[in-house]
Amino acid sequence: MTGDLRAVPPASAPLPAPAPVPPFAPPLVLSPDLWQRIARGTPDPGTVGLLRTARTGRNLLLLRALHAELRDEPGWRPVVTLLAEVRRHAPALFGTQIADPAAGTALADAVRTVLPGAVPALAAVAGHRAGLPFRLDVPVQGDGVVLPGLGRARVGAGPATVRVERGAYGTAVVAPGLRVEVPDPPGRSAPGWEPAPRLQLSSGGAVFAVRLDPYALPHAGADRGGPVAEDRWRERLAAAWELLAARHPGRAAVVGATVRAVAPLAEPAHAPGARRPWQSASFSDAFGLVALAPLDDPAELAAALVHETQHSLLYALQDLTPLLDAPPGARGRAPWSDRPRPPSALLQGVSAFLVTAGFWRTEAAFGNRAANAPYERTRHIARTAAGELARDGWLTAHGRLLLDAVRDVLAEWEAP
Repeated sequence: MTGDLRAVPPASAPLPAPAPVPPFAPPLVLSPDLWQRIARGTPDPGTVGLLRTARTGRNLLLLRALHAELRDEPGWRPVVTLLAEVRRHAPALFGTQIADPAAGTALADAVRTVLPGAVPALAAVAGHRAGLPFRLDVPVQGDGVVLPGLGRARVGAGPATVRVERGAYGTAVVAPGLRVEVPDPPGRSAPGWEPAPRLQLSSGGAVFAVRLDPYALPHAGADRGGPVAEDRWRERLAAAWELLAARHPGRAAVVGATVRAVAPLAEPAHAPGARRPWQSASFSDAFGLVALAPLDDPAELAAALVHETQHSLLYALQDLTPLLDAPPGARGRAPWSDRPRPPSALLQGVSAFLVTAGFWRTEAAFGNRAANAPYERTRHIARTAAGELARDGWLTAHGRLLLDAVRDVLAEWEAP
C-alpha cells in the first residue's frame, strides 16, 4: 500500500497501483507485545511509521481511483499533470503532501462525490511548495479559497472558482479585480491572506512541530473558525506539551510523531446543567488532524491530544488489517453516549478512553488531585465498552488481540 513515490505517468494514463505492502513477520504484526503497545497508546517509532505509511498508501489509492473516474474531464488534466510533475521533481515533498491530513480529507471527499472538490487546491499547494510554475482553477468556499495546510485567501462573494497560479514572482490567487499573494515561507500574513500558523514547541529536547489550522475541519457543518489568536494558542499548546514531555515522555513521542495539524474550535456556549460540550475530535480520513476546544488547563489539553492521537492511530491500523466483522446495522450500548453506537465507534471508544485513563492515572501518581475523577470515569468507559464488544462477538482475530490487550491493561490497573 505504500506505493512508489518516484514517478507518475502522464495524465493520459491511470496512476499506477501502489506496490503491495510486503507480508509482515509474526513478531511485527501478531506479537502480543505489539498489541500491548497499541492498547497502551505508546507504540514504538517503527509502528507509528508503519501506520503513517499505511495511510499514505490509502491516499495514493484514493488518488488513483479518482483519476480513473475523472481522467477524461477537461478540468482534471492540469490537476493530475501538476501532481505528476511534483512527484517527479520533488518526490519527498510529494510524499509529505500525500500523507498530510488535508490530502486524506480532500481525496476521500472527492472520491465519494466523484468530483475534484478540494483536490485542485491540494495540487496548487504541492506546486507552490515545489516551486513549479502552474495555473489551476480552484473552487471558492464561501468568500474565500482554502489552500490546504497553507491558509485562506479572501476573494469575496461571487465567483465559483478563481485562478491560482505560480510564476516568476511567486504564487497568487487571482479573481476579477483582485490578486492575493501567497506568502513564502508559509505562516506569514499578507493583504487578503489568512495563514495557518506553524508552531515548533520544544521541552526537554522533545519537539512538537504542528500547524495551527482553523480551516482544516473536514465537515461543512463544523465550526470552521477563522483567523486564530496565535499567541494564546501557542501558550496553551506549549504548556500542554511541557507537561507531556516531562511526565508522559512515551505519550509525547507518539503525539509528536502523529499530529500534524491542530484545528482550534470556538469557545462553546454551555448553559448550566446542560451536557458538557465536546472538547476535541479526530476524523477518519484525516490522519494526524486534531480539533481542540480552547482548554486552558494544560493537563486537560494534553489529555485531549493523547485521546485524539489514539483515534488517528486506530484509523490507520484498520488500513492494514480488519478489526471488526460485524453485520450491517449492528449497534451496541456506548457508555459515553445516550444512543446506541456501531461497533466501529465502540472499538474507537475502548481504545481512546483507555489511553486517556492511562494518562490520568499517571497524572494522579504525580500528585495531580484533579486526575482521580477523570481517571475513574475514563477507565469505567473503557471497561464497559470492552465488555459490550466482547459480548456481541463482532471482532476479527486481530480485533480480539487488541481487546485482549485492553483487558490486560485494565486487569493490571485493578490488581491489588
